[in-house]
Amino acid sequence: MRLSTLIEDEDTGLDYIASLIKMDSSLAAHILRVTNSAYYGCAVKLNDVESAIARIGFNEVHKVLSVVIAHDSFYQALPVYGVTATEYADECIAVAVASEVVAQQAGADLNAPYTTGLLHVIGKLAINLYFEKLGKTQHIVTTKQREALVEAEIENFGITHLHAGFELLRHWQFEAEIWQPIRQQSNPKAAAHFVRSTAILTAAIWLAENFKEFDPDAALPSEFVWASKELSLDILETASLIDSTRFEFNDRQNLFSMLI
Repeated sequence: MRLSTLIEDEDTGLDYIASLIKMDSSLAAHILRVTNSAYYGCAVKLNDVESAIARIGFNEVHKVLSVVIAHDSFYQALPVYGVTATEYADECIAVAVASEVVAQQAGADLNAPYTTGLLHVIGKLAINLYFEKLGKTQHIVTTKQREALVEAEIENFGITHLHAGFELLRHWQFEAEIWQPIRQQSNPKAAAHFVRSTAILTAAIWLAENFKEFDPDAALPSEFVWASKELSLDILETASLIDSTRFEFNDRQNLFSMLI
């Protein structure tokens, strides 16, 4: 988030961004790897981060950073949920890019919504890790439907991934703007704090779930309609949001495939 904020600041120098990226050797290596790939059609190989940033520009660096973080942190299988590494990463990335799409359309800052979207199911990762440490890796939660999943978690774990996620992020001292929308996912229309942020996440989750098979004639769910109203978005523009989410997701996946 901090790097993204600096990248968007016109007064931030290239050398400063490069120096921050080089503090993380893995991040720097990924930036060079992707920049030198066929994705950018580069014939001359670069070996320094400064030249890599200059070649592709700040906007592309922001995109590469988001993909690198997703690759390093979210490409993990969740056997307790019966979810493969690809499925988990896809869900996180899809909601993250959809959050960016919605935030941009609503005239909001992109960084916090993207981070919230990326982390919206981090509670699943925490719960799965806990059971793995206990030596229990069997498939426990068999449903992927959101309401039923929460009920199954309460029955099996005594805690939901939403609760685990926001408690974890709060403990890690993330801003409330990040963890409050995650906390309020189960009942967004009752949100008392960070209502716009919660609306962005709510709309993004629906877009991420539907962009692959969108039916323009189907009725929109009440939560998506509520989110659109809170963000002053035109319901008639839903198809456009779907198209933008699809494009951005596929674009990130093309980059993501180079890192696996």
